[in-house]
Amino acid sequence: MRLISIVDNTSAPPYSPSGLVKRLDSPATHFLSEHGFSMLVETDKGHRVLVDTGASEEVLLHNLSLLGLSVDKIDAVFITHGHYDHVGGLAPLAKAGVPIFMHPRTTTRPRFAVNNDRMVDLSIPEKVARSLASSNLKLISTMTEIVEGVKASGEISRLFPFEALGNYMIEEGGNLIVDNFTDEQALYISSKKGLIIVVGCGHAGIVNIVHQAKKSTGSKIFMIAGGFHLYCGDTDRLLKTMDHLKNLGVERVVPMHCTGFEAMKLISDRFTGFELMSVGSEIVI
Repeated sequence: MRLISIVDNTSAPPYSPSGLVKRLDSPATHFLSEHGFSMLVETDKGHRVLVDTGASEEVLLHNLSLLGLSVDKIDAVFITHGHYDHVGGLAPLAKAGVPIFMHPRTTTRPRFAVNNDRMVDLSIPEKVARSLASSNLKLISTMTEIVEGVKASGEISRLFPFEALGNYMIEEGGNLIVDNFTDEQALYISSKKGLIIVVGCGHAGIVNIVHQAKKSTGSKIFMIAGGFHLYCGDTDRLLKTMDHLKNLGVERVVPMHCTGFEAMKLISDRFTGFELMSVGSEIVI
């Protein structure tokens, strides 16, 4: 099986001390990047599951085309949570009738980040919301098989208080309330080396996510890849995160998207299983 980075914040060449991450060849080398996330999972059975769709359909479709792929070659889409940078490219897949798996609360809007008293709209775009009305939508909130060997985690339990949610709001019933990201889910992939976890942003806490994966599957955790949402974390939180991931037996860590520079640096310094993916790179297991 393999993981292919379709959308991420950088398209620079990957960094892989072990050689696990490799740059893909394409007819053109101009992969596009944006503030967003999308990962393609190709299983040993030949199934293709797209995890999130980035912030725009233009970037998603462009990068897929460079790899010789189109929406009709995707077997399922799994949406980790309802922020624009994870659902922005969803409309063409919805129109094509590709099965879309997401939490019932994913489409709740508007959603905001609060930065220095400024409200930043992170909502699912209106075009995407409209496209879902006639789509092949599968609403899930518990552990669910997407294709053989690939499962959605279900809602993430919160066990570690140091993994703060941050300043996020959501409108429900006409009122703005704290967004606790009950819609966030991760993807579990069975592999010959152990369980692989793909996360979108890790708002629920990366340690919470890995702990639940280990408990609910009983599997050894080989790898976690995706956005860790540690860009605003202090050093104490970062160190605790590293300690917990090591204690949980995680072998490979592939931080992307919203992880943040300081967290990336700390992980690369302290975690021997550090790998860095970028758009147009792949991991083959």
